[in-house]
Amino acid sequence: MKDSDWEILYELHKNPNMTKVANLLYMTQPSLTKRIQHMEEEFQIQIVNRTPKGLEFTREGDFLAEKAEEYLKFLKKTREELKGMKEKSKGEIVIGSSYTFSKYSLSDLLLAYRRDHPNINFSIINEQSNVLFRKMLDESIDVGFIRGDYEGVVNRRLIGKDAAYLVTKEPVTFEELPSMQYLGYKTNDRTMELLHAWWEERFENEFPSGMVVGYVDVAWQLIARGVGYTICFLPAHFENEHHLCLTPLETLDGRPVTRNTWFLYSKNKRLSPHLEEFVTYVEKEISEKNKEKHEGN
Repeated sequence: MKDSDWEILYELHKNPNMTKVANLLYMTQPSLTKRIQHMEEEFQIQIVNRTPKGLEFTREGDFLAEKAEEYLKFLKKTREELKGMKEKSKGEIVIGSSYTFSKYSLSDLLLAYRRDHPNINFSIINEQSNVLFRKMLDESIDVGFIRGDYEGVVNRRLIGKDAAYLVTKEPVTFEELPSMQYLGYKTNDRTMELLHAWWEERFENEFPSGMVVGYVDVAWQLIARGVGYTICFLPAHFENEHHLCLTPLETLDGRPVTRNTWFLYSKNKRLSPHLEEFVTYVEKEISEKNKEKHEGN
């Protein structure tokens, strides 16, 4: 059981509506259904039944939902106490960052900051952006560098936009893709929604299931060896070390397919002095880079 599974049980028991709870937890409905099925398999029970009146919890499901509420209260209290302990120690900032942002951008930002702030320590959590956004809302991270658009009580600054590409070893036409091996990888729901929308508009059928290979850089390595293709978002300064063929994705009316990257922090969180200073620094860096881009255009 993941922490997010207990949250699913708690929210679904309060409001037995799959669509509403999926939206609340920033998940797709198929992802939510899959997690319920996984829990049922783990405990060897039926948690919910679908009836003409809607979703109903079984007796075992009611029991699990009660335990979920107890667990989430315990988890919140534990986090609050640990947070208090951290704030009494020397400055530490907990950063949630998507995998690709950490790989291509985060280290330069933090190294530059540490030069003038040597007493600040950073704790980095790499996860999918939908998971990081939930951590932002429950204040288990201080700030986040997150891919995709999520709605919540947060302050946000747009860092930039990443374009989507078809990634192959050699040039191919889009018409060849349905007959080729697709390589899937671990990413967040918002990213997949954008890529699915592009595919379904162009081909008028469902997105291919393909072969899942882990993180996207594993897919790049396999493609370099002649295995299949993938579609993904790439940062502007992407290092194409495998010399892959990158074909930009566009909608049928010619618009590029892009994904936003945001710097976020909670509106509800009281900022400690060292965290407020870091937020100011990051926002200044974003403003300066955006100004440089504007002047360059």
